[in-house]
Amino acid sequence: MRVVFFGTAGAVQDAADSNVCFAVRADGCSFLVDASGSPVHNLIKAGLDPLSLDALVLTHSHADHIYGVPSLIHNLWLMKRSKPLQIISNPPTSAKTMELLECFGLLKKEGLFPIEWIDGEKGVVEMAASLNLKLFPVQHSIPTSGIRVEERAVVFVYTSDTAPFDGLFAASRDCQVLIHEASGDISREKYLNQAGHSSARQAGEAAARSGVGRLFLCHFDYFAGPSPRDLLKEAQASFNGDVVIPELFQEYMIRDA
Repeated sequence: MRVVFFGTAGAVQDAADSNVCFAVRADGCSFLVDASGSPVHNLIKAGLDPLSLDALVLTHSHADHIYGVPSLIHNLWLMKRSKPLQIISNPPTSAKTMELLECFGLLKKEGLFPIEWIDGEKGVVEMAASLNLKLFPVQHSIPTSGIRVEERAVVFVYTSDTAPFDGLFAASRDCQVLIHEASGDISREKYLNQAGHSSARQAGEAAARSGVGRLFLCHFDYFAGPSPRDLLKEAQASFNGDVVIPELFQEYMIRDA
């Protein structure tokens, strides 16, 4: 299984970083997690064919996670896509995404490819013969889903935006990689948790309790600070495994330990 990040920023971007968004390739299937920036441009830059994209997985309906959806759908329509596209999310996120697409009249475009709206929290979604994903509710300010992706014995979990909660450890059972938000440091934990976010220390603790070997940090708050490098050090203080600040457009392999 391969993961490539298009952005690791929180709500406010940095000159060199866009909002959190990444693509996954496994078992002949590809899907995008959240839609920020210019999705088709990012897919092409990463060497992925937008017309072959199988699914879009949306974690929640905050602007920084879904504002790129109209651009993606419009571009794919202009490119004469005919292959169906699955949009997998929780129901409130699907409803808000439909509203956003309707603002631009995109759902009524003549010749629009089929869009399959799937409730990912209702059950396991089979993406390919050996690839499946499941959404699970996390602790954020609006209905938000984390993601568990499995390809045979290879598993990773993405928390999306969340405060610490015990359910994460059940969701991340037996996974090799945890992708966890780190929206600030220990000095801002009270504020972060009230807003449905986590500190880098708490991300490290979650990785340690989950028993994963590798922790990817994301959702950095460049406006409030501190720097991702400082957050990496804070996470390392509570987690002995490998802590990674993803390099944009670098492909990361997730393997069975």
